[in-house]
Amino acid sequence: MLRAALATLAIALCTSCATSPTEGPRPSVESAVGISAEPGTPQDLLNRMVGDWVLEGVIAGETSTHDVNVAWVLQHNYVRITEVSRERDAAGRPQYEAVIYIGWLDRADRMVCYWFDNTEVATPGVTCSAARAGDSIPFEFRDVQGGLIFFNTFTYDRNTDTWRWNMENLRGEDRETFGLVTLRRR
Repeated sequence: MLRAALATLAIALCTSCATSPTEGPRPSVESAVGISAEPGTPQDLLNRMVGDWVLEGVIAGETSTHDVNVAWVLQHNYVRITEVSRERDAAGRPQYEAVIYIGWLDRADRMVCYWFDNTEVATPGVTCSAARAGDSIPFEFRDVQGGLIFFNTFTYDRNTDTWRWNMENLRGEDRETFGLVTLRRR
């Protein structure tokens, strides 16, 4: 079940291209060249993701801890999230590994994501995107026919400088919690 649910996260969004967000290696949103993103913009929110994190919470009914690194890549068009679970399989490999690319697609006024993980090869035609929503990034995963299949809402808490990811499967018309985790800076 975990493998099947995580497989829905393996994403290849092949038809989009993000415009260049403001760079920002620190949560203060100051870039290496002294340019900051406007507060409340998608670039500001992406800047706040950059850094090293520990992800803790429950995924598929199991307590889990992952190490997460987020950095601007590809000429500051995307943030790359590298996620590796501390839990190991029988061969000593991480139970879960993912590389996720998130960018702001200005012409569509949406975040886009490309989600690759070790559960299986990305499914062609499955898409992941999110409309602008304040300090949240409500990613919607859609199948080849455009039907909703999974939600992963990233929510930033400015008071505690933490992120919360709320992962939900769609069963008929109902959302079913798959995982709820918190990311804290290392």
